Amino acid sequence: FTRPKVVLISTKDGRKSWELNPDKPDTGEGLKLPVIQQLIITDGQLSFDEQRRGLTLQAAVNAREAASGAAGFLLDGRGTVNGSPLTLKIEGGPFMNIRRNRPYRFEAEVSGAGSSLTAKGAITRPFDLGRFDATLTMQGRNMSDLYLLTGVTLPNTPPYRLSGALNRNERIWTFKDFDGRVGASDLSGEVRVDSAQRLRVDAELTSRRLDIDDLAAVLGARTRTNAAGTDTEAPVVVGGKLLPDAKLQTERLRTMDGTLTYRAAAVKANEFDVRAVNLGADLKDGILKLDPISFNFNRGEMNGTARINATRDTPYSTVDLRLSGYPLESIIPARNGSVPLSGRALGRARLEGPGASIHDFAGASKGSLSLVVPNGKMRAAFAELLGINASAGLLKLLSGDQSESQIRCAVADFSVSGGTATARTFVIDTDVVLAQGKGTINLGSETMNLRIEGESKKPRLLRLWAPITVSGPLTAPKVGVDLGDVVSQGGLAGLLGAVVAPVTALFAFVDPGLAEDADCGRLIAGAR
Repeated sequence: FTRPKVVLISTKDGRKSWELNPDKPDTGEGLKLPVIQQLIITDGQLSFDEQRRGLTLQAAVNAREAASGAAGFLLDGRGTVNGSPLTLKIEGGPFMNIRRNRPYRFEAEVSGAGSSLTAKGAITRPFDLGRFDATLTMQGRNMSDLYLLTGVTLPNTPPYRLSGALNRNERIWTFKDFDGRVGASDLSGEVRVDSAQRLRVDAELTSRRLDIDDLAAVLGARTRTNAAGTDTEAPVVVGGKLLPDAKLQTERLRTMDGTLTYRAAAVKANEFDVRAVNLGADLKDGILKLDPISFNFNRGEMNGTARINATRDTPYSTVDLRLSGYPLESIIPARNGSVPLSGRALGRARLEGPGASIHDFAGASKGSLSLVVPNGKMRAAFAELLGINASAGLLKLLSGDQSESQIRCAVADFSVSGGTATARTFVIDTDVVLAQGKGTINLGSETMNLRIEGESKKPRLLRLWAPITVSGPLTAPKVGVDLGDVVSQGGLAGLLGAVVAPVTALFAFVDPGLAEDADCGRLIAGAR
């Protein structure tokens, strides 16, 4: 053939222009060709329009064999897929030697859209393209880019390289016994694709050791791994935000159904204390359910579920996460050989709302957030300073006092509306101070503005009536003291000192210690 032009169109409802009966439902079966003894194409043009996925392919195609046929068959294609450069190369044995009952061996390479696929295998019965076996190696910068080459919707990932056995049996494609790396994590398992009229993908995946940053990439965060799959020091923050803002591609999710199970036996978690991960997903008609979402820590665990309705361009999500037995020591690490806080935390996040990214969802969500510490310990110096008991707290800090105060309970319970969490209950009850707080956390701007006021349970000589403030971005909050109350207290003391005896002036700073214990049982029950 010289300068042939082939135009192929696949419509949104699955009809294909190359089918003899275009109204026949798509069964996903492979093309069956007669045995070809010779094929030569010079300056061919191939145009492919896949309307369901919005893919376009324009390629120049050439095919040739040596005059004797001994050198085998070679097909070259160069073009674009959705504007991205694409190259295709297929090599095989001489056509003149083909026999129907003898497998035809081939090698194929496809590169484009940031991905590269290399296959080496055999067509079981030439040229029944619905049945073949091959060893497949695929690599690229992001697995989601494979959609342009395969039509399979995959999540965002760091750079990857995987190798395994590819088998096609009519509409069923199986990629099994594969292993390799995704970012700094190993990955192995099996993926089964049913290419019937509605695509279905079922995957069972495992990692011997997961780098938690690579999982963050799946959620839309920038990773700490580079193209070589090794760690960098870049923080896992997208666009300066703590919560990932990569958009969920809902139109792709609506093109397929499927299930996923993923287990990581060990985890490199950096500042986190994760020991194992277990995830499950089910996608049906644009509804994605995540169950379980399970993270096991060295102490404690987090479990939950999520439901994402992607039937519209802006998905609507519901999330329910529970934290149990997580050590406070992992949240606030030790300084100078001692931990400021110890105990186990319980928490729950129940949120729902619209949003195409985790950040957008959080910024528009409604629901509740709660954190409870049923009991624990706090360095006595910090407990005193919750009430700004300067005489006790500062002396203990300056002397390096490592003694501890008992935390009877701590409860932070927030209602969430429009992405703003407002404190309903905020209590820290120790054996020396009862502290209560109020304020808000804005999940959209990722900022907080909290105010904590403490009351001593024991008389103190020097007590500054000044609330503690916690404000600023969630990634770097600032802790301060509201000096307005201190100034007014000092003004009162100055007035007293001018009128009565100097000793009397100290009374403005003397805390009589009138705070009572909080009703911990009621507070904890309310937060749960």
